Amino acid sequence: MNAQESQRGYALFDLDQTLIPWDTQLLFCNFVLKRMPWRRFYLLILVPFLPLTKILGSEGMKRVFLNYLWGLDQEKIEKLGAEFVSEIMPDGFYPEMLEVVREQKESGRLMVLSSASPEIWVKPIAQRLGFDHCFGTEVDMTGGVKLFPDILGGNNKGANKLEKMRAVLPEGFDPESGDTLPNSHGFSDSHADLPMLRICENASMVNPTEKLSKEGSMREWSLYSPNRPTQGKRQFAIACLKQALGIY
Repeated sequence: MNAQESQRGYALFDLDQTLIPWDTQLLFCNFVLKRMPWRRFYLLILVPFLPLTKILGSEGMKRVFLNYLWGLDQEKIEKLGAEFVSEIMPDGFYPEMLEVVREQKESGRLMVLSSASPEIWVKPIAQRLGFDHCFGTEVDMTGGVKLFPDILGGNNKGANKLEKMRAVLPEGFDPESGDTLPNSHGFSDSHADLPMLRICENASMVNPTEKLSKEGSMREWSLYSPNRPTQGKRQFAIACLKQALGIY
């Protein structure tokens, strides 16, 4: 990170349920299963692990969930990722939040997209939206995807987002010091992103979780409430289940 870049300020964005109303991991699963229906058998491996969610944690469960990509090589997966992004953009995104991205770009801030979803589609989304940098969860595809693929560098979630983006932060900046990035703005829907939001001078919540809403209200963070394609938690859960089955 050179001095000129660090003086531009930062716009730090989450992806899932921030720029788009869905978990893109489920959307991509739906996309793949529609093209390769036999891969629905991944559920036979996934379902027995569901009771172990708390033990395995988000990274462990992500490895289990990704078994639907078993055996695909990197070239094929990257092609699927590019096709997926072309299919969901821009209509699948919150129009209001795409406008926010445009405004932040015009402000001259350094644009950073950071998501817990795999880089398979996070990178092409970032490229399409004109981000300067992007970070996602890196899945090991060496020699083809394993049944439970390795996650390189850890799940890009919570405090690990700051570790991964350290190279694009100002030299010497310590996220744990309590200092904030000058001329910066963070955007997320989830309390899991509090470490990222707290290092910004300003932050905005997008249809936030209860925990994020509570802290954001105390800090007087801005609120965006774009219209969701579903009404209530039940409809959202049903839609997510259909995506996991490849029938959405």
